[in-house]
Order: sequence, then structure tokens, then C-alpha cells
Amino acid sequence: MTTNRTKKEFSDYNDYHDRGFLKWVTAFAMEELTSGIDKNHAEATKNISLLPQMSQQEISDVLKHAFLKTKAVSVQLNKKDSLGRPMESIDGFFSGNFHEEELLIDDNAILWEDIRHVQLIETIKWSSLDIFKGDGTKDDSELIFPQNWLEE
Repeated sequence: MTTNRTKKEFSDYNDYHDRGFLKWVTAFAMEELTSGIDKNHAEATKNISLLPQMSQQEISDVLKHAFLKTKAVSVQLNKKDSLGRPMESIDGFFSGNFHEEELLIDDNAILWEDIRHVQLIETIKWSSLDIFKGDGTKDDSELIFPQNWLEE
């Protein structure tokens, strides 16, 4: 059995001369493709552990301390994503804005009943970092920063 193939004809458009082969519409740059694959893989394999359920009083105590000391908090909700995994925590500052049913962490309105766990995010002041060893040589191996510090 033979198949009839049609001859591909390329016509010049204005002064542009085509190189003579078809371009692939689905072609991606390699960096975009690999970064997309890595991002999807990280999303699919993330594992968020459930923190213990706190009482309303414990939640209020942590939020009060965070407000008075101007510290960031991390709030884990009793909600799950589309795959049935716990949702990522909401990080931010509690400005003291709350109502009977909800409170505000930065610009995120969170229902009191949805809160599972609240904890303070400890940060390190830049002035307390000692990046030099006792002999005056620089040692970067012992620097510890909060995870989201470099992203901001």
C-alpha cells in the first residue's frame, strides 16, 4: 500500500524567505519546560503535616502575643486542597482586626472555626548575626534564616 504525499510549498511573504521546514507550534524552550516539570513535581509531592488542633483560648493567646510584640504568625486551617491534602499555612501579621466570625492576617480574612493551629514565626535580627568565626574568617555555614526571608 502506498500513500500519496503532497508536496509542501512555501511561498515568500514580502521579502521574507522561509527556511523550508515547518515550525513546531508545541516547541518550548528547554528551561521553561524543565522549570514547569520541576514546579509540578514539587506541587504533587509536597507533604504538609497536620499540627495539633488548638482550643479557642490557645489561639487567642498566641494572636494576642503576636499583636503585642508585632510578630508574624503562621495559621494552619482545617481545610484541604483539591487532592485531599492539608492546605499550606497562611503566614502574615495579625493587626488586631477581628470580628465575631473572622479575623484578618495581613489581607486574608479567616473564619475562627477554620483555624487548626497558630504559631509565631521566629525571626533573627540582622544585628545579632555573627558571620565571622573567632579567628576573623567568614563562616557562612552556620547562618540560619527563616525560610521565607530570602523570597521577600
